[in-house]
Amino acid sequence: MKMSTVKLNTLPVQTFSWLGVNDTHREHEHNGIKAVTLDGDINEINISESAAFEITAHCGENKTGVMFIDPRGKTQINTSVSVESSSSVRLVQVFESKAQTVSNVDASLSDNASFELVQLFLGTSDTLSEINTQLNGIKSEFTANIGYLLSADNKLDINLIARHLGRKTNSQITANGVMNSSSKKVFKGTIDFIKGCCGAVGAENEDVLLIGEKVKNKTVPLILCAEEDVQGSHGASIGRVDEEHIFYMQSRGLPEDKAVQLMARSKIAQIVNTISDEQVRERIYNIIGRDNENG
Repeated sequence: MKMSTVKLNTLPVQTFSWLGVNDTHREHEHNGIKAVTLDGDINEINISESAAFEITAHCGENKTGVMFIDPRGKTQINTSVSVESSSSVRLVQVFESKAQTVSNVDASLSDNASFELVQLFLGTSDTLSEINTQLNGIKSEFTANIGYLLSADNKLDINLIARHLGRKTNSQITANGVMNSSSKKVFKGTIDFIKGCCGAVGAENEDVLLIGEKVKNKTVPLILCAEEDVQGSHGASIGRVDEEHIFYMQSRGLPEDKAVQLMARSKIAQIVNTISDEQVRERIYNIIGRDNENG
């Protein structure tokens, strides 16, 4: 298998190199995987090796894809999403990757199209996620809800780019996460207003709970603007465990470690509960509970 070192998760506009957020280098397999087309209205897939998928919602269609990703070795997952006029796609990706994983989501939206992406990273050892969404059509909408629970020496690098090209487009990006032990995370969220996208609105926000003393968190919100008639906003909330809350729960008989787990679960639950399918939510909560039992 031919391998080469490639540059991934590149910021659209470079910043100081010493920050270590401009890009990431990884070994890449040139495996020529043939893409699988997901045709049904609802697809639930278990993924344990490198794969590529194509999801197309034709005019007026509504499609949902759910992927549980738990690979055995180095893995690359490529997902191409095409959302035609007045159609919608909802994609849920749950990562339990204990091996190095690279995920790429490329989406293109036409007029009045809607794309909702949910990504959950539950104890991933070394995962890169790159998301590129092109809001080409008038009044197209992109919603991203991202959650992560990181512990031990877990590493997560996310690079999300929402490019507004069409008029009156809308992007809403939310990330909630918990970092414990000596985990490392980079979240780069870019809203790019291209000239001509008048009336476009974009907002991004990240809420991070830091539990471990050795965690390394990097949050990089970025708004690029070549159009005057737009609204863009970004924000980040980064904090540690509230000792008063812990003391209160201990006074009610809950051990400190269980109190911390409860707070972490509530943070990720805000993302999980955006998923409408009850069986998918139940499976995710089972994974979270199993990971807590394993420490």
